[in-house]
Amino acid sequence: MTSSEDLRAQLQALHQLTKQTPLFNPVFQLSLDVSREIEGGTLDLKAISGLISDLECEAMQSRARRLHRLLAPVEQEDNIARFRALVERSARDGDFKAFQARWSKPFLHVVFTGHPTFLLNHAQSEAIAAAASQGDSSEETVCITDTSRDTITLDSEHGDVLAAMTRAATARDVLTRVVLDVAAISWPGNWKRMAPLPFRLASWVGYDMDGRTDISWATSICYRLGEKAARLEGYAAALRAIDPASASLTTLEAAAAHTRRMITLFGEDLTDPVILSVAADNLTEADPAKLLSLAPAIAALEADAEKADEASAKSLLTLTAAMRADGLGMGWIHFRVNSAQLHNAIRRRIDPDNSLDLSSQAALIRIRALLDNVKPLRSNFAALAIENTTALRQFLAMAQILKHIDADAPIRMLIAECEEPQTVLAALYFAKLFGIEGKVDVSPLFETESAMEHGGRFLEAMIAEPAYQAYVRGRGRVSIQTGFSDAGRFVGQLPAALAIERI
Repeated sequence: MTSSEDLRAQLQALHQLTKQTPLFNPVFQLSLDVSREIEGGTLDLKAISGLISDLECEAMQSRARRLHRLLAPVEQEDNIARFRALVERSARDGDFKAFQARWSKPFLHVVFTGHPTFLLNHAQSEAIAAAASQGDSSEETVCITDTSRDTITLDSEHGDVLAAMTRAATARDVLTRVVLDVAAISWPGNWKRMAPLPFRLASWVGYDMDGRTDISWATSICYRLGEKAARLEGYAAALRAIDPASASLTTLEAAAAHTRRMITLFGEDLTDPVILSVAADNLTEADPAKLLSLAPAIAALEADAEKADEASAKSLLTLTAAMRADGLGMGWIHFRVNSAQLHNAIRRRIDPDNSLDLSSQAALIRIRALLDNVKPLRSNFAALAIENTTALRQFLAMAQILKHIDADAPIRMLIAECEEPQTVLAALYFAKLFGIEGKVDVSPLFETESAMEHGGRFLEAMIAEPAYQAYVRGRGRVSIQTGFSDAGRFVGQLPAALAIERI
């Protein structure tokens, strides 16, 4: 066997033997044949290396072609034309209010996670992405000779996510502009009242504490500050290109500079109480440059759009649409804890002797009592620094982000492996305890066999709880999620897919 074709032909020949012996393993037999050729001297390790390179190249070409087929058409002009035709169809009946309602609510929430393809290094991933985008899966484009492994870190995952979210936001701006173009043609007198929002972006990279030991509360704060600075700088650059004399530009630039200073402070060793005190004091103190809400900027830019020419108005409204969608970050964020971490936190309050089954009716009664009598606490960075309970640290971090970094964008709190209503009520209790229940969506993550099998009854029990009813009415939504990859780990991918569909 001197080529990948020889190897493939031999494997196919061995496959024929399974007709005679169903238990025969052709792959195992092929490995034995290769081993014997090496031992006999007819195949050396250099030839083996060549075979591996050939097969790797073929595999990358196959992946690039498949990705291209899944995404086709990838040409931007084709996609924009299709989208424009869709928008135009929705405008044909002449009902502006219906058109406005349709395009002002996101059709999709895209959550970017930190799961790189570990079998490919960065250069190989880039090559496959380029090939899939161009429809060119030739060896020259796809087959990268450098196969050395990359070191995957939390910072590299976060950087990849921010790059992807930046591209997605740019694409969304293109779609927003199409909606505005169609509205301007169809309703010349009303189109400036449009606030298009085709889709929203979110990520949990840097905020997911389930099974991670490399994410501290300071990591989450620094990442959110970094996202805020990057987004503010992007908003400022977009506005500078539209109207360099805009008063809002000064506000955005000052806020970006202030946030960059905070990143420097929170990048220090916060285990030192003195350094932590300096960083916390600077972030929490009143400052004209400290921007916590984009609402005033959006209102000012929309007022400018009313007086601007059509092209400038469309650019300004595209910018305000992005601000509404993402807030003071690259998108919304999802914190995540495991149900066991929440159980540990709530047990301190309802079962200090560790004698209670948290899935019992008795536990439910005690949590109800907590919710009925909860009084919000004031929290600060000192409390965050000394808290040693993972779940409480997450709620404290969310409170500081909402209070001192971005007061606009709500936060989703995912509860991994959630199987009992008591767990959700515990999360709701902590959200109320720190005064953030109005901005946090507590979301059970149905991924275990039990959760997917009993999810309907789970929700029925939740919705029967008065405290949860009041919470849902306040938030205007019931949040749940299903864990596709982890469900596959628990029960197998095919059974999990069917169970998710049923639930």
